[in-house]
Amino acid sequence: MTEKYEVTERTKLTRRPHRGIYDKEAIRAILDEGFMCNVAYVHEGAPRVLPTGYGRMGDYIYIHGSNQSTMLSAALSGEVCVLVTHVDGLVLARALYNHSVNYRSVVVFGRPEEVTDPQEKVASFEAYARHVLKG
Repeated sequence: MTEKYEVTERTKLTRRPHRGIYDKEAIRAILDEGFMCNVAYVHEGAPRVLPTGYGRMGDYIYIHGSNQSTMLSAALSGEVCVLVTHVDGLVLARALYNHSVNYRSVVVFGRPEEVTDPQEKVASFEAYARHVLKG
């Protein structure tokens, strides 16, 4: 039996739930295939989303950014939502309303932690570089 992430009220799909996958290996594979993500956070009471680089080590996603980044400072004071998406193909039909997109995505909710340990910082940069070189 494969290991799965827990399905919670927050992570449970309500529309087409049969399409959701919570298998850890499948999710890690999607994360490992990419190197860019979108990070949603709240700054001064307003939602924002920015693309940025990332790397994965174990169950942790390391977001690339500057110490002076508004995104990182705002994220450290609250929760974030991270989205990684891979477009696998366009489904084109005669009627516009039948067009679709085949994609795989992972949505991660969490509370970021600042990386202060020098060895962990180096390891996170190496993880990011591995993701970039793969992509």
